[in-house]
Amino acid sequence: MSKHIFFISLLFLSINTLSAEELSNVDVTSSVFSNSINESKYPLHIMQNEELNVNKSIGDNLKGLSGISNADYGAAVGQPTIRGLTGNRTRLLSNNISVNDLSYISGDHINNIDLNNISHIEILRGPSSIFNKGGTSGGTINVVSDIISEDKYDNEVLKLDYNSVNNGYGHNILFKRNLFDINMFLSINNMKKGNYSVPHGVLYDEGVEKTTLANSDHKNQNMSFGLSIPREWGYFGISFENSDGIYGLPYHAEEEEEEGHEEEEEHRLFTKVESETYTIKGKVNTVPFFNSIDYSFRNSNSFLKEHEEDGSASLDSNSNSLAFTFNLDDQSYEKRLLLEYNHTKSPMTGAYLPSSESYDRSIAYFLRTKNKPYEIDFAGRYESNSRDSNSQRYGDTSLSFGTSLSSNIGEALRYNLSYAHVSRTPTIVELFANGVHGATSRYERGNNAFSREVSRNIELDMQYAFNEIDLKLNLYRNSINSFIFLKDETTTTSGKTDATWSQKDAVMQGYELSMSRTYLIGNNNLMVTLSRDDISGVFDDNTYIPRISPAKNTLSLKYENQKNDIYYLDFIYSESQCDMSSIETKTNSYLDLDVGYSKKIVLDSHKDLLFNVYGHNILDKAIR
Repeated sequence: MSKHIFFISLLFLSINTLSAEELSNVDVTSSVFSNSINESKYPLHIMQNEELNVNKSIGDNLKGLSGISNADYGAAVGQPTIRGLTGNRTRLLSNNISVNDLSYISGDHINNIDLNNISHIEILRGPSSIFNKGGTSGGTINVVSDIISEDKYDNEVLKLDYNSVNNGYGHNILFKRNLFDINMFLSINNMKKGNYSVPHGVLYDEGVEKTTLANSDHKNQNMSFGLSIPREWGYFGISFENSDGIYGLPYHAEEEEEEGHEEEEEHRLFTKVESETYTIKGKVNTVPFFNSIDYSFRNSNSFLKEHEEDGSASLDSNSNSLAFTFNLDDQSYEKRLLLEYNHTKSPMTGAYLPSSESYDRSIAYFLRTKNKPYEIDFAGRYESNSRDSNSQRYGDTSLSFGTSLSSNIGEALRYNLSYAHVSRTPTIVELFANGVHGATSRYERGNNAFSREVSRNIELDMQYAFNEIDLKLNLYRNSINSFIFLKDETTTTSGKTDATWSQKDAVMQGYELSMSRTYLIGNNNLMVTLSRDDISGVFDDNTYIPRISPAKNTLSLKYENQKNDIYYLDFIYSESQCDMSSIETKTNSYLDLDVGYSKKIVLDSHKDLLFNVYGHNILDKAIR
């Protein structure tokens, strides 16, 4: 875990003009099946667009949810982690298609996702997660927007935003309209944030107090355009998304000089990112032998260039993915068949891993009972994957499957018992890394002789309602054969700490407990949620898995009145982490308080004025 991560309190204001009251309705069903299959009984979170702070990373937005933590590397980079499982064990999707970026390679690489103008985010585990993507022993996080929509836009939307944040600013424009029976979607936004200030009293750089965290700045601009044609026979849509940004690599403040601008620039550490994504997506309802067929094709090119003290390194990920989902529903079962293919070229220049090429081919099947007092789900997935560099080759085939039983006991208690067997093919960095990774000050070495990682997770989830109080308890135990992790050594190469990708059998187990209730105060509602999650990770030799998140306690309040005022409060107490590996040091506990206020002013029947204020880390505390 990082020993020092600092945030300052920040505020931003935004003003929006809309011609509709909402951007899009949020459905309580998951979209990963593109139909009405209800996912609400799973250990599932849904975060609506109104709850998001678009100036924070996706990991920072989701960290308050039980079982989810934020693996951050400054303000720009925040990778969501589910139950301690990072990298491609927790898969990030955009409208059910894998996001093409380089975040799975290292914790300092940004997620290629734009949170502006989305509908909602859904977090899935269990059979549905296995069906949708391979190797997801953690789960899937699906960011949903209607840039391509199978439904006709009901209202014209014109949204204009301005916000100020962290000595910077942001703009956002959204236009949505159905014209000539064609849905048109256009989103343009840009954001620029300066360095974070360091909380008072924090000692840094050999005891000298610092006022700002060097290289914690972030600048980014995004453009998204989509056209979709919804019809009775189905729909067809195309979209284009472009992103261009620069973000600093923090935690190098000790290298910053205070004598002048030129000295500071000499130690400037930053990453430049660019991406272009083209998507074709649709559905055909009138086909022989099947109820319907969903299809998608995505071409995505993601580029990342790290500018470090020792020079620069360029990393690319050029991906083509194709998927077909067949609806096989009958009177007794809901059934899906998925065929998926992905080809990724990863040319590298001056990087710590060589150029490589990956092929992923899979077939998956999902089944769920209908019209029964209980529900049984099953998902199976077969994969054939290969990873090739100029001098090395790795290939394997694997089978993953999961099943769950869900039912009610009386009127107040519902349970879900599930088991998942998930195989994961090693990534290119775990196999082929061999060089200096300047951002982490490591000399990384992979291992082409790795076997695939296999996790076996058993889980019991219970939901109990009494006296207007909702209780949820999730218990799980995940036994992982050949768990892959990065192990720091006591030696150095080229002045950097040696770090070797290694394998050991491991067990990760824990629980998530939450209690919520909505209080009626006059004509106003106050929703109170208390939650706690705790996880332990131990290797079979009784040593601890490195970088495991500590226990987290969260209090969330949401107060809404009849005057369209909404108040938010999220208070997190993260406990100290004493269960650490031999290469780590103890991390202290911390307090994190975020607040927010939203006001909607109805100007007329077609226009609303929205006013939002957010405060982040109001207590001005050091967060590890």
